[in-house]
Amino acid sequence: MISAVFVAGYSYTANAANMDFDVKHESCLEKISVDAEEAYEDAMVWQSEGGGRRARHCVAIALATLGHPGEAASRLEKIATSPDGGTPEMRAGFYAQAADLWLKADEPTKAHDAASAGLEKARSHLDLRIVRARVYGAMGHWDYALTELTSALAFHPDNANALRARAGVYLQQNELDLAKKDIEDAVKADGTNIETLLLRGKINETIRIGAPLAIEIEN
Repeated sequence: MISAVFVAGYSYTANAANMDFDVKHESCLEKISVDAEEAYEDAMVWQSEGGGRRARHCVAIALATLGHPGEAASRLEKIATSPDGGTPEMRAGFYAQAADLWLKADEPTKAHDAASAGLEKARSHLDLRIVRARVYGAMGHWDYALTELTSALAFHPDNANALRARAGVYLQQNELDLAKKDIEDAVKADGTNIETLLLRGKINETIRIGAPLAIEIEN
């Protein structure tokens, strides 16, 4: 299933021609979860017909779904720097997706570079802050991860994803009271998120047994 982050940053316009283009993009992304190979082929045809960044974006996401995260990340970075890459916020979104996929490709340095390039476009971009925190976690730089997430929460104080991610870092650092506070705030912000509820369970269990559990920052 395609994560919502893959279509973040797109605003649908009332202009009929642009609306058709955006609907086609959305349809292309949705098809990936049904048949990624066919969606990739369709997107390649659309790209050759002048589909622009939307077609290239769908090609990249299809490649990621087909098991080529590094190639997909490279393509997304090219979209972010292309003349038709869109607004700074949209370009930042492409960088966020690229950074996430570089992590999946086990390329944390490239993930860091992508996230940092995106934050130059949009300093308060939430997904970029969270993914760069995940990069720091993958590198073992938990203090940097904590700083990154605290910065994200300065811009988005009630965001459940950022609160959950910071709770995970506090758990990693065995700061259990702070982890408990953040995860409870995350539950208040979004009590239906399974990842949040699972992390709350891990934190409560760690408090109960008095020993830290292995944890990764969730996106």
